[in-house]
Amino acid sequence: MLPTAPKPTYQPGTRVRVTQYVRVGHRRWLTQVEGVVEIEGRRPVGGTEMGGKAAYLQQPTLRLRRDNGEITEVALDAATEISVVTDSVASVQAVAGPTAGGSVQVIASPTSA
Repeated sequence: MLPTAPKPTYQPGTRVRVTQYVRVGHRRWLTQVEGVVEIEGRRPVGGTEMGGKAAYLQQPTLRLRRDNGEITEVALDAATEISVVTDSVASVQAVAGPTAGGSVQVIASPTSA
């Protein structure tokens, strides 16, 4: 029997800030994204070589619409911090150095800048 999807934690229209740490080499970068929740979902983990296992091995996701209209989908794990944002203060954005695939955007709060 396949498990049923859990009830959504965040209602569509809720403004949230998602904080994750990304390991890059021996460093640990703080990344944050803020936006309005569009939908909570689940994505299969693994490839087609796993066959039917992809139906029950799933990772939770959160699709957000950012202030500039960009839609981003964040894969959530046990270390992800999600906080509901009640004020409309914009975050300060800083761009880290370029990587092989482009650039990594690191966002810091105005108090830590």
